[in-house]
Amino acid sequence: MDIELKKFEQLKATGTLPSPKGVALSIVRLAQREDVGTAQLEQVIKSDPALVGRLLKTANITARDCGRPVASVPDAMNVLGIVVVRNLALGFSLVSGYRSGACRHFDYNAFWTRAVVNALALQAVVRATRVANPEEAFCCGLLAEIGKLALATLYPLEYSRVIDEARAEVRQEADAGVALLPEKINALLRTREEAAFALHHDDLTAAMLSDWGFPRALIEPLFFRHSPELAGFVAHSCSERMLHAVRLADTLTDLCLTEAKDRGQWLGRLRERARTLEIDPASLEGMIDGIVRDWREWAVMLNVKSPPEAPSFSDMLAEEAREQAGEPAGGNAGEEGDDGAAGAVCLRVLLAGDDAGERAVLRATLRAQGHAVFEAADGQHALDLALTAQPHVLIADRALHGLDAVQLTRALRQTRIGRGMYVLILTGGEDEGALVEAFDAGADDYLAKPVRDRLLLARLRAAKRVVDLQEEVLRDHEEMKHFAAELAVSNRRLYEASVTDPLTGFHNRRYAMDRLEKEWAASSRNGRPLSCLMIDLDNFKTINDTYGHDVGDQVLVAAAGVLRRALRANDVICRVGGDEFLVISSDTDAASIRACAERLLAAADRVVVESPRGLVRCGISIGVATRDDSMNDTAMLIKAADVGMYQAKVGGRARIGERFD
Repeated sequence: MDIELKKFEQLKATGTLPSPKGVALSIVRLAQREDVGTAQLEQVIKSDPALVGRLLKTANITARDCGRPVASVPDAMNVLGIVVVRNLALGFSLVSGYRSGACRHFDYNAFWTRAVVNALALQAVVRATRVANPEEAFCCGLLAEIGKLALATLYPLEYSRVIDEARAEVRQEADAGVALLPEKINALLRTREEAAFALHHDDLTAAMLSDWGFPRALIEPLFFRHSPELAGFVAHSCSERMLHAVRLADTLTDLCLTEAKDRGQWLGRLRERARTLEIDPASLEGMIDGIVRDWREWAVMLNVKSPPEAPSFSDMLAEEAREQAGEPAGGNAGEEGDDGAAGAVCLRVLLAGDDAGERAVLRATLRAQGHAVFEAADGQHALDLALTAQPHVLIADRALHGLDAVQLTRALRQTRIGRGMYVLILTGGEDEGALVEAFDAGADDYLAKPVRDRLLLARLRAAKRVVDLQEEVLRDHEEMKHFAAELAVSNRRLYEASVTDPLTGFHNRRYAMDRLEKEWAASSRNGRPLSCLMIDLDNFKTINDTYGHDVGDQVLVAAAGVLRRALRANDVICRVGGDEFLVISSDTDAASIRACAERLLAAADRVVVESPRGLVRCGISIGVATRDDSMNDTAMLIKAADVGMYQAKVGGRARIGERFD
């Protein structure tokens, strides 16, 4: 997933990469400091009224179910957290600062409109599935394609040509009758980008989000969303579910941004991706309506395109089902029956039978009771329509053409949707063997033809009781899932608390030993180098004795800030003792870790802490070690770094030592 670090650093050094400005830049910098207080952040945020409004809007969406509106910046910060506030400030700053540019073929307005819709879609999916923090997901969704904006900003003329060439190739493929899925279009653009710039927009997006401090657990699913087969995530893991969430959000975005007449092409893909995350059509409908509602509000606030008027998701599904059933477009399967009785739709019923006359009689009876009716004239059509319309009840003629009723029932029972469907078989007689076969296939009941209305309605009342019980079980199941998800979040928070040092925010010794074992195993598998630094503050006991432990804590926090700023994003920093820190550097050889230590030593030499008794300086001594053939386990690697640190102390402190010095 990672692009060459040197390449990204070169791009970053140009100073032209999209970056936060003004108040947002101040917030990002403040949030990186360990000693920053909420009062300082609040003061900076309040200096930008537009940002205040956007943060309050986000906080109120987050706290929508709490019953009390968020009306102040401190309340918004409490609801969202400092990390999310920082990321939102960053994202909103980019939206405001890069509304236009010199790249002629790059549609800046369309880019930000899609970004806002995708942010809302990913937030909604994550909130429904609880695979991540919804507000962090909003930030990631907003910046999911920031690499495209970066290329348009870095290389406006060249990228305009690349976009034009990619569009021409897309048109050629379309004219040749090739179906162009979003993954295919993205692949065409990426190929052109790599040829022109030796990297593509997804590479750049991942590098920029990582540089801005977004968690890898969110970056990786974004990177692999167009090629999930390359992700290599463990089945049913959080990473895999997050990947499915990102892909569903992409499809929701495509659906919302597509012309009304073309939306039908996304329904199949939408249902498929929703089923992967066990999101039912009713939840999906509420999700889409919520996205459109929030999009309408955000469009005004961020000055992006507003959503067009569009039918609801349920209307689109019903229209698609009617077209498959051969009914006129715009008809209403649940409208008044022939006898004028009307009412709320009770059940969705699929009629499957060869005889159009029999279906017409049954249809009239069912619609008179307010049921929504779909029809199929053969077994295969009935199977397809059942999986699309997801009826509560299937009424199938035993002698159905193609797939007969028994085969249809057996096929449905093998699907998740069909397992809960109530199946009623219509038979011309009461042949015991045929009935047993139908029940063995999964039928719930039968009716002899000709069908009597009173018996049919009695069977449907029984079906309604079963459907109601199933929905009650489903609600209980959802509540259990909700409880389990909350418990999982609590457990993760407890785990993080158990492996985090509260003073510096770094992981503790327990985490360090576990992480080092994992990196050692990875190094053994792939043959890549593994290095570490053992860092000790010089004269720390004297500082505590002379200035007091409160000043000692300030020195530790200042030293932690130096480590965080001077080391690389992929280095793992842990506090393993009172004044000792361990840095784990994977894929780092001896020369690189030595250069890293020298950079850190120079940065630490400039640290000064103010105290009531004057300025306090505190240098560091660093032990450096790289895995070699003489080491059998992690204990030997740590021992080598410890010996190096001892050599540095003996040599006069404020220096770098190695085992063989």
